[in-house]
Amino acid sequence: MKEHNSIAQVIEGAKAQGRQVLSEIETKRILEALGIPTALAEAAESAEQAVRLAERVGFPVALKVISPEVSHKTEVDGVALGLNSGGAVRAAFERIRDSLARKLSGARFEGVAVQAMAPPGVELLAGITRDAQFGPLVVVGLGGVLVEVLGDTAVRLAPVDAAEARAMLGELRGAALLEGSRGRQPVDRRALALLLVKLSELALRYPELKELDLNPVAAYPQGLRVLDARALLEAAPEAAAHAGDAARAASAERRGRRLENLARALRPAGVAVIGDRGTRQYMWLRALDRFTGARYSVQPDARERAGIEALGIKNFASIGEIPGPVDYALAAVPRQAAPQVLRECVAKGVAGIAFFTAGFSETGEELGARLEAELRAIALGSEIALVGPNCMGLCNPSLGLLNWPRLKPGAAGDVSFISQSGTHAIGFCMHAPWHGIKANTVASIGNATVLEVADYLDVMADDPATRVIGLYVEGVGDGRRFFASLKRAARRIPVLVWKGGATDSGARATFSHTASLATSGAVWRAAMRQSGAVEVTSLEALLDAVELLTRARPLAGRRIGLLGMTGGQSVVLCDTFARNGLEVPELSASSHAELARFFTTIGGSYRNPLDAAWTVLDPAGRNNLDRMLDILDGDPALDALVMEVRPGMGLAAIDPAATEQEMVPVLDKLARFNERARKPLAVVVQGGHVPGDEAARLVAGLQAMARGRGLVAFDGFERAAAAFRTVVERQEAGARLGEADSAA
Repeated sequence: MKEHNSIAQVIEGAKAQGRQVLSEIETKRILEALGIPTALAEAAESAEQAVRLAERVGFPVALKVISPEVSHKTEVDGVALGLNSGGAVRAAFERIRDSLARKLSGARFEGVAVQAMAPPGVELLAGITRDAQFGPLVVVGLGGVLVEVLGDTAVRLAPVDAAEARAMLGELRGAALLEGSRGRQPVDRRALALLLVKLSELALRYPELKELDLNPVAAYPQGLRVLDARALLEAAPEAAAHAGDAARAASAERRGRRLENLARALRPAGVAVIGDRGTRQYMWLRALDRFTGARYSVQPDARERAGIEALGIKNFASIGEIPGPVDYALAAVPRQAAPQVLRECVAKGVAGIAFFTAGFSETGEELGARLEAELRAIALGSEIALVGPNCMGLCNPSLGLLNWPRLKPGAAGDVSFISQSGTHAIGFCMHAPWHGIKANTVASIGNATVLEVADYLDVMADDPATRVIGLYVEGVGDGRRFFASLKRAARRIPVLVWKGGATDSGARATFSHTASLATSGAVWRAAMRQSGAVEVTSLEALLDAVELLTRARPLAGRRIGLLGMTGGQSVVLCDTFARNGLEVPELSASSHAELARFFTTIGGSYRNPLDAAWTVLDPAGRNNLDRMLDILDGDPALDALVMEVRPGMGLAAIDPAATEQEMVPVLDKLARFNERARKPLAVVVQGGHVPGDEAARLVAGLQAMARGRGLVAFDGFERAAAAFRTVVERQEAGARLGEADSAA
């Protein structure tokens, strides 16, 4: 098309001259070709030429320095605004020239850009940049040249559609300024959203456009205008990068088969442990003592043979000697031996192998990096699924495929977990049963040398048994592929992501304001939001949310009905849920009238939250709890119910002999209600007035009793509120993905 011919001419012209930096005038030509309005500027090489141009466009005018060495004009005093005469233009020209020479010695002065002053509007920054992992990004912020001071920005991965662009604008802390204030009219949000969509398209179509900085953009009640603009082209790719691309391309054709082998390794019929030793107490072989398939040991050291065979496992000197097929191997060998072990597994036709072996690239040593590169080359030249190295490998409790001796087999589950930390993978497997969570498949992936997070996501999301996927991620290699896999998985099931090292490391010193504002943390958060995944901040938070997702009824919204056991607890319960972005609405008039019939205890409240202890414990009203719960379950103002539970509900807990057993009737009532309820129910277990040394035991006992009755149970208000917030965010993310799919 004509507009793209114009853009290509600008870019190719700069390349032909060996330039990476496009001037303001060149950049605005690109924007105008896309239909983005700009304050057009013309170049003046002399003061007299600047005056003539000013007279032609009409006073007042602005002058801005033109120099290929200048990224930010204001830093060299290279901008003069509101010039109303020829004399003012001459003086400004000389002042800008002299300031450049003084502040940036050696910089080339190529004149000034002359443009008419634009009418004032709400100032923003907009632009594109590229992240090393996630590729092209679109950035918008309020404040124009002050945006870095205000720190009010939103970032998204390209492509950005109109709905996502509107969401970016709404995300800004100063979004109210766009709606009009102090008598000003609202700005044209549609024009701003269209600007972001066009920038997204530009970033995707022209990968050589590394950064584009529009700053400021003036937004008006009708339309907008880009007042200043600058662009940076990508330098020629290095040969090493090309080599990496070629290696990935050569591996792509094998990836499908490799993922099939990963799926086979996650559900193996035959497993081999390579290199286990008595000095480790044969921990890998012992971890598999309840594996349902065939177990083999590979250990050429004859001194280990007796100890291995005492476990009832046949030992072989090499994996090639094993008579049957091997779907999965776990290697715990010295790092120098790892490449040869991998070659032998490839020759044997092993579907997947995990290396517990460490000492590779994570050490920063040359030898470790070289050995890992050798492992990578061998794996990429085959179809084997290489897990790790430096990992705890794969786990499938329903098959007895365990990666730690203290783990226990379990029934077939519906939750899968991927972790770049072996500790967190084992922690998930150990703590999930306490939450009533049944693990399906778990992968500790370590250095992720060949199989990345995206590969495990694809395999686990395709497993029809998986209802939820959890991730612990510290970093990803191919960010775009990770994003695509995450989005694909989140379209089908909830995906909860716990990011290690998620804090911003600070803005980088870069060419444009746009790039400096796209910090690693902001980019990660954008990827999570756009993909439909939901972030959590700890293993506990992940387990809490998974418990609510898998063990309670689906949550329809963020309106929560709360039942506390005293007035003070009710207030804290309400505040905690509200701080987490959840709503604690007034009950409907009909519910209020129903509760008033029996909620007669002085000091009790039957608003939301309910101060319910004395009403529940009233001997004359043994069915009060049932009536209360049924009323709330039928209230159209509520989406879910949360009830505080504690020994000796009310002041009766002053009795030091209070135990969890006195709560059996209450828990039984809650369990029966939970079976007939239409809305999700959770209980928050508290120690109440029980002394601290007894509280932990009582809380743990009550949680176990509640979960044993099919109830979702939390041990604190904050954990309960955070779990509900996470599930609501998942619900809203799923709705956004559905709307985007419908629009497409």
